[in-house]
Amino acid sequence: MAVMTRELAQEIVNRTMAILDWNINVMNEEGVIIGSGDMNRIGDVHQGALLVLQEKTKVEVKEEREGVKPGINFPIYFNGQIVGVVGITGEPEEIQAFAELIKMSAELVLEQSFLLEQFQWKQRIQNDMITQLITGTGGDSVVEKAGSLGIDLDLPRAAIVMEARTDPTGQELLRSIEFELDKGDVLGVTPSNEIILFKVAERGLKVPRRLRSVAGGVGIGGVASSSREWRRSYEQGKHALALGRRSRPGLPVYSYEEFRIEVLLLQMMERNPDLERFSFYIPLMEHKEGMETLDAYIQENGELNRTAERLFIHRNTLRYRLDKIHQWTGKDPRKIRDLMELYIAKLFYEAH
Repeated sequence: MAVMTRELAQEIVNRTMAILDWNINVMNEEGVIIGSGDMNRIGDVHQGALLVLQEKTKVEVKEEREGVKPGINFPIYFNGQIVGVVGITGEPEEIQAFAELIKMSAELVLEQSFLLEQFQWKQRIQNDMITQLITGTGGDSVVEKAGSLGIDLDLPRAAIVMEARTDPTGQELLRSIEFELDKGDVLGVTPSNEIILFKVAERGLKVPRRLRSVAGGVGIGGVASSSREWRRSYEQGKHALALGRRSRPGLPVYSYEEFRIEVLLLQMMERNPDLERFSFYIPLMEHKEGMETLDAYIQENGELNRTAERLFIHRNTLRYRLDKIHQWTGKDPRKIRDLMELYIAKLFYEAH
């Protein structure tokens, strides 16, 4: 049930008086003035409001009497119940045309406030639920939270991990995509301001189009058959975003399906981070030109002509650089097994 607070009452007054040149009073369900253009009247009992609350209808005061000024007082309704009264000071004949609009405006502000409060309450619960599931700290409380929102945790969903382009809190991004959500989608923000959307994927995954333009980066994980796999899907999306940005910068979306092998390798290495196994790569890291050459060579699938064109160098220069990589690392990038080892080492050191 919406409550007419002092803050909300004064907001109604300020909004209305910014347009109309009449004093506005807003009273609570006890007839006490809680918002007014005359701040000295805050806390006073409004006699006209008491009549409205008693008779449950509009009350006009045509002549000043017993401290009550001429004006029109309307009940403010929400969901069929009176939650307050709005009064407009002035000659009833003069203000009649605007009085109904002021009442409607007050009720609209109240409804908007209620909807915003409901949205924020829902968002807080979803934030907590997502954080618990992706950190593995969920339990019965997650089921309770989902039940309170009518969320079916057993629907197949994929994690979409987003980073805001400018706003560090992500609120602008949240507002941009909330109207593109489908039934069953779960959107939340983690304590570290990561924005995560668990998108229903019953009939294939459809990424909201606005994400491509408003998000600073998007990583999509594999489909999780139930909430028990949300953590895995989230980690896949997070790794896909990190890997994609390094290997193919500038793309709007990076999917786990494109980086499946790399993500699996990184997850394995995170469980057993042995720096010594890739120590052969360290000398190469001291040569920027060698690193750029290896990166281009991998991007062009080892094709010499395209790699040379990408680097704006001659084929012979490219061969010389590949020889130097072999010399520094002991791994020949022209041999597929050695190139795989170089690529895995590159992934490892970029991730650490």
